[in-house]
Amino acid sequence: MFDLKARQLGGTTGVAAYAFWHAYFQPNFRVGVMAQSRESAEQIFEIYRRFYTNLPSWMVFPTEKSSVREMLFFHGGMIRVFTANTQSSRGTTYNFLHCSEFAFYSDVERTIQAAFQTATPDAIVVMETTANGLNHAHDLWAGENGYKKVFMPWTCAAEYALDSRPGGLTNAVPSKWKEYAADNKLTRKQLYWAFNTYRTKCGSNWQTFHQEYPATAEMAFITSGERFFSVVFPHVRATAGYRRYGEPQKYHVYAMGVDTAAGSPSGDYSSYCVMDITDKDKPQCVSTYYGRLSPSEFSDKVHKEAKHWGALVVAESNSYGLSVIEFLIGEGYANLYRRTQFDRMAKRWKEELGFATTMATRPVLLSRLHKFISEERLAINDDRMKAEINTFVYDKRGKPQADRGKHDDMVFAWALALAGLDQIDAVREEKLAVRPSTLREILAYEMATGKVFTQEWRDHEEDSLDMLSQEQLVRTAR
Repeated sequence: MFDLKARQLGGTTGVAAYAFWHAYFQPNFRVGVMAQSRESAEQIFEIYRRFYTNLPSWMVFPTEKSSVREMLFFHGGMIRVFTANTQSSRGTTYNFLHCSEFAFYSDVERTIQAAFQTATPDAIVVMETTANGLNHAHDLWAGENGYKKVFMPWTCAAEYALDSRPGGLTNAVPSKWKEYAADNKLTRKQLYWAFNTYRTKCGSNWQTFHQEYPATAEMAFITSGERFFSVVFPHVRATAGYRRYGEPQKYHVYAMGVDTAAGSPSGDYSSYCVMDITDKDKPQCVSTYYGRLSPSEFSDKVHKEAKHWGALVVAESNSYGLSVIEFLIGEGYANLYRRTQFDRMAKRWKEELGFATTMATRPVLLSRLHKFISEERLAINDDRMKAEINTFVYDKRGKPQADRGKHDDMVFAWALALAGLDQIDAVREEKLAVRPSTLREILAYEMATGKVFTQEWRDHEEDSLDMLSQEQLVRTAR
């Protein structure tokens, strides 16, 4: 069973009571409880100890072993707690496995898989947790996997009600609260409690209220976790392959961000994103690739796609990215991102190919991407990018990166493509050096540049075009 809950609803205590009942009254019934930390494990074990010490005297029988983490009864029944980051669960099989707050394990997927190996074939497995962003716990909740799923919203707690109208809530209830009450079928007392809690415990922060007291499962996931991006895309999955969202347009300028991996079957993905950056304020993603290829295979794929769009290739010059740059040079593809760097040995500035991702440049890359997305200047139309945005979080040191067991390869491909904005002027000048030769190209030129081509048209094409009206021009262009 998967038990998703709002905070402070007693879900852990309820599961513990059910597990204790089994272990206490069934010989050789073993209960294993996994928690995210040592402190949490000991706190949960105190719940089990409290059950035992508060039993009626006629119901108490002796234990063979009792410690801060284990209770063994005379008939072989056992309760043991352990942490998610230890191997203490190994060597024992459990008839009841309780994974508490599993969404907060350091590596949710691997830890859960390892824990399940300790369960007997007919074991009762209960995974209970509050939400922690759109990590693997969300994948389990959203996926079809056979788990019975139970969500406990704050509205199921009888004590979350207030008899009198709280201060600040006038007779004219704010529209957002009316909508919230209607959507979640709140009673008047529940509305009073919610509004009062929002003001007194959540600092009048709507996001905090939804995170601490979610009324729906999806709201629990969306509003929790320390994500880098503010946007959320529920129920998306990253699948490998190629996606195209448009066709090359003459006089348009394209940049291609390239993030290269080793090609390991279980490692990172090699990714690229081609963006139309003709409009600096609103670039558009026109194609992406996401897969595990060897650097040589990926280099060939990058070369073909770059030629198709005539794109400025912004490839990382770090590690495997060098192989892409060298391949493109070998194929005679010169439209590459360039940077200048001071050579201390030669005491002169020199030109380097590719983008060097360092401790200094990484925040700049991510900051620009964050700005374009948060200001809604960059539409996210790729499922792989959506999935990676969902799980791109701040780690314990405050560094933005992919959550444990997730990937950020497409995030950096998009960020590198935006870096092409820095060199758009030179690329645009080269594109516009090719004069329009047909009516369709004239229209494309004007749409791409925002400039009227009339004078140049008269100078060079007057003999063949001066008899066509503007209406004919548009119709021919179509």
